[in-house]
Order: sequence, then structure tokens, then C-alpha cells
Amino acid sequence: MSFGEGIDPGALGWVRAELEETLKQARQALEAYVEDPGDTAQLQFCASYLHQVRGTLQMLELYGAAMLAEEMERLVQALLEDRVPQREDAYEVLMRALLQLPDYLERLQAGGRDLPVVL
Repeated sequence: MSFGEGIDPGALGWVRAELEETLKQARQALEAYVEDPGDTAQLQFCASYLHQVRGTLQMLELYGAAMLAEEMERLVQALLEDRVPQREDAYEVLMRALLQLPDYLERLQAGGRDLPVVL
């Protein structure tokens, strides 16, 4: 399967609730870290949740969604390694992506094409 092809909505349906729950946990971990930047374990949890989401999306061959999850994971890793000078902007971008990905998955399950440009 390549970018833009329709997907099997049934395959995504099997795991979508779990993906959304994992994204919710990633969002909660990010929120906890933003409230207490000294608690880097929360940011590590966020990275782990994103890694799990990315792997699932890759197995489903949802490459556009997987690319977004990978970029989010890389940004969290850069935050952990203190390589992001504008941290507040990074938090905002991460939070926006964590909120947009479930909507994108809903669109895919409804028969939409996997078009990364939509994200």
C-alpha cells in the first residue's frame, strides 16, 4: 500500500480505540511534564506511548499517520536531550498533533485516503 490509497477500515477499527487511549496517555504525560518540567519521567512516558502508536500505525500501513507519530516521538526525544531552544512552542506543537491524530484516524476509518498533507 502506498500513500493516498484507501485503507481497510476494519483493520483500523480493531485497534483505533487502543490507539486513541495511548494517544490520550501520551497527552496526559506531556501535560504532567509541562506542569512539572523536573519530572522527565513523564516526558519519557510520552515518548514510549508515541513509539507504541507509531509501530501500530506502521503495521497497519498507515504511513502518513505513522510519519506524524515518528516526528512527534523525535521531538520528544529532542526535548529530553535539551536540544530544543523554544520549548513552549514545542509543547504547543506536540499537543496540537496529539489532538489532531485521532481525528485523522477517524477520517481514515471512514474511508478517507492516507494523505500526510492533510495533517
